[in-house]
Amino acid sequence: MLISRWENNSKIVKDVNKNLLVLTRFILKLLHQLLLGVTKAALLIIMPFKRRKSVERSLWTGVPIINMAHNARAEHLIGVKTDSLVYTTYFTTSDFSIDLSRLIRWKTARFLLSYLILGWACIKYQRFHFYCDRGLLYSMDTFGVNRDELKLLHDFGKQVFFWTYGADVRTREKTESLGKYHCCKECPLPGKACICDESKSAMNLSFISEYATAIFSMGDMIEYTPGSRNDLFFWPVDLCADNGKKYAPSYPDQNTAKPVRIVHAPNHRHFKGTRFLISAIERLQAKGVNVELKLVEKVPNDKALEIYRTADIVFDQCLIGFHGFLTIEAMAMGKAVMCYIRKPNEYLLHPEEMPVINCKADDVESTIRDWCSDRRRLYERGVAGRRYVEKYFTLEAFAERLKRAYNDLGLKV
Repeated sequence: MLISRWENNSKIVKDVNKNLLVLTRFILKLLHQLLLGVTKAALLIIMPFKRRKSVERSLWTGVPIINMAHNARAEHLIGVKTDSLVYTTYFTTSDFSIDLSRLIRWKTARFLLSYLILGWACIKYQRFHFYCDRGLLYSMDTFGVNRDELKLLHDFGKQVFFWTYGADVRTREKTESLGKYHCCKECPLPGKACICDESKSAMNLSFISEYATAIFSMGDMIEYTPGSRNDLFFWPVDLCADNGKKYAPSYPDQNTAKPVRIVHAPNHRHFKGTRFLISAIERLQAKGVNVELKLVEKVPNDKALEIYRTADIVFDQCLIGFHGFLTIEAMAMGKAVMCYIRKPNEYLLHPEEMPVINCKADDVESTIRDWCSDRRRLYERGVAGRRYVEKYFTLEAFAERLKRAYNDLGLKV
């Protein structure tokens, strides 16, 4: 009797919650249409006096990853006034020119004010840069751009570029088809960390493609973005930051009896294969190999860089199949880097010069053992990594690639 009553109550609660969710979504849609209409009407009054065919200002916005701010500064080098705008920030960095996280703390306020921000941005900027999962307006889906926002920008003659960062385009079915090692292998929360769903991703990319001036992708992300341009490699570092001190090289010591120090920054342990690394280090230490491991988790970027500086080897990941920004930062600092690259010839910029030590999950122990035996090789890889970044991954180098892409598209820089 009690069990039956509990089950009935549970069903009632679930039905109520479901109805509340449906009602909430309905109200949000009505609000969206109202606020969008007001925004568009205001712009129709103002914009005839503000429209410009040339691009004077450019806005980078979306997921608050550090690369966005770097890319904005790189575009500035080719003569465009740029800003990077975020509604929230991660613990790693808040290095954005317009940070609204402190002014707009509540989601409801962000939803309402985003229309005002969109209108302001339309008046001020002629070029917009988004990631593939969000723009300035709220979207009903966690991973998806608001289609009405794209249509509005298109109608007012704005250039809109889309960039990838990983989670915004990676889908489970496609990822699992890439081979034994992939980032879905040990994912604890399918559908939460990445877009995952094939049909949802296809729909999102379909209307992005309809309105985008261009879509830029790289590395393993090219597997999910058919028709994208894939040669920009948009994770540059500012080697001049802090008068060159931020990324000043600190090469592995060739003449020391200290343990070989491996540093790993697993912001997502399940995706980076952290357990394979920890197990490998423990086995090697038990066998007497002179090696130690330092994990870097939930610390700001400047603090993380201080720890990377102490490394002989920086371990990026052994599952995903492409390097992250960590690899570029580590190479800039003169570190040997271990990372699994699934298709080097397709995923890397000048793969013949890329000095990353390719290492998939099953080979972590043997690879570390091999490289720990020769400190001179670690030093040489560190030197090669710094040289590679100086050549291909500075702000200036990326700016040149970006300028070339704009020219190829027939756009005025």
